[in-house]
Amino acid sequence: TFVLKHFLASREINRPFSGGIGSYLLQLMIVSCLQHRTREDVSRGFGGRGEHFNLGSILIDFFELYGVDFNYVTTGVSVRHDGYYFPKGREGRRETFWQPSRQSSMAMENPLDPTMDVGAGAFRMGTIQRVFGHAFRVLLAYVSEPYEPTESILGRIIPPTEEMRRRAASKRKEAVAAKEAMVGAGEDTSPAAVDRNGARGRGRSDKRERGKAERREKSEKR
Repeated sequence: TFVLKHFLASREINRPFSGGIGSYLLQLMIVSCLQHRTREDVSRGFGGRGEHFNLGSILIDFFELYGVDFNYVTTGVSVRHDGYYFPKGREGRRETFWQPSRQSSMAMENPLDPTMDVGAGAFRMGTIQRVFGHAFRVLLAYVSEPYEPTESILGRIIPPTEEMRRRAASKRKEAVAAKEAMVGAGEDTSPAAVDRNGARGRGRSDKRERGKAERREKSEKR
């Protein structure tokens, strides 16, 4: 959700009053996407627990669904009853979800009040759909063979902020300083040695945590 909110904000399509996608509508779109993806996985025999999911593939699926596949003119969305689609022009739905002057608007049923359209104000969905479609094609180009080299795949569609750049620079400096300290102390800085040292550090940390747990248990018994 945070990645998509930043994606929308960076393009100024996150304001409902100007036809963009607000936080509530975005969350319902994500929920619906996950509902239908889980159902497809079950039908393919992968199970419905989502154990093979990763955030990158879900993000690509989201952009593909709402940027390429979804028909905004004819289709409405509900997240009730495990999620389903419905025709916007169906009797009993047309009065709420069909907008003749904004046919490509996002028709999203409010799960708390099914007679309310959460997406009624998102009248720039035509533009947003093209933005999503472009993001899908960009991401697909960097995860498909032949692979395009890049420092950050996500950075191709989300511009880093100054805060992100400062944090990245700080982490690089810390890594360089730690390596220089190891060299100065005559320690092995090969990748294998770094992995061993990290494993030792994790082992010591685990031992400390076990010691804390034992002390708490003894204290409770007293």
